[in-house]
Amino acid sequence: MIMNLDAMARRRRLAGLTVGLAAGALALAGCAGQTPAPGDDGAGAGGEDLGRIVVVSFLPLESFTFTPEMFAYAGGYFEKHGLDVELQAVQGSSAAIQSLLGGAATITRASTVDLFPPLEQGQPLTAVGTMAYKSNLRVISADSNPVESTSDMEGEVMGMGSIGGTSEKMLDLALDAGGVDRDSVTRQAVPVTGATFELVKQGQLAGYIVSLDTSIQIGQQNADAIVTDAGLGDAPDMQAWVTTSANLEDPEKVAQIEAFLAAIKEAVQFVIDDAENDFANVLQILRDSGEFSFAALDNDEVASAALDIYTTETWVDPDGGTELLANDLDAWINAYETYVEAEFLEGGRDPQEWITDEYLPAG
Repeated sequence: MIMNLDAMARRRRLAGLTVGLAAGALALAGCAGQTPAPGDDGAGAGGEDLGRIVVVSFLPLESFTFTPEMFAYAGGYFEKHGLDVELQAVQGSSAAIQSLLGGAATITRASTVDLFPPLEQGQPLTAVGTMAYKSNLRVISADSNPVESTSDMEGEVMGMGSIGGTSEKMLDLALDAGGVDRDSVTRQAVPVTGATFELVKQGQLAGYIVSLDTSIQIGQQNADAIVTDAGLGDAPDMQAWVTTSANLEDPEKVAQIEAFLAAIKEAVQFVIDDAENDFANVLQILRDSGEFSFAALDNDEVASAALDIYTTETWVDPDGGTELLANDLDAWINAYETYVEAEFLEGGRDPQEWITDEYLPAG
């Protein structure tokens, strides 16, 4: 999916519509005191037009994983900060990172398990903020043979979207932490959809790894499904906003990156504050924008359950000591050291050289 905002008039109409929806919905819900919608408090970040920016996502924008980008777009936060944003989806973190290095995009986000290898290889990348503080991968199994911990995987066949990808790396880390021999678990590439649950019920798989949205849908549709993180959530994994060193040497690009991060922070805060309404305002704005369409978005129960986890466990520091988007250096260093121990990395580098808080919004 590609959403190009070059049509400025159309973009402004969209932003004006969603701002009005947000303000009206909040008033009806009795939510005075929440973060105001764009346009309510001197929108435009001083009225400066910062131009066009390309933002790449590592998968299509068909999951609540990408709520920050989608809501900042649909809610008018990018426009408030003077940005004309084009959201482009590519297939996988490697492609997203390459788009940065090739100059096709200004910023993206990537899991540390995918980001640390190119950083260790000396690629000119810098993490400028943290979007997710933990992984939200889930394991689907059946109540006839539940997989609720790594010990339940020993000697079993586990399914995942691809062999050698993020899911398998997180599985390996979880197995290491649980003291389970990696080689004792057979891996099988499968479609990470509800249909694969039939293979679990037939006994061809003990379980399979899926995204949060998918896990909630499968659990909702199958009374015999067991949904758990099975230890995957304990493995260190964060999603960092990342850009290139060249961009950080360009004052115009720096202004765009700072505005982008400010817009994301405000959008995420709005979503967090809308929890008391079961995220009704957020869902209305996303749906009414007409730009996004996926099954979880159309299902109130799934959407609310997913956003509840993102706003309480994922986008916020689990210890409560770090502001939105701020970097947890201790967790960053721990992730690096864990990956070295797991032989994902060679080691011997200082991971603090790859990350900065300099471009994050104040306060």
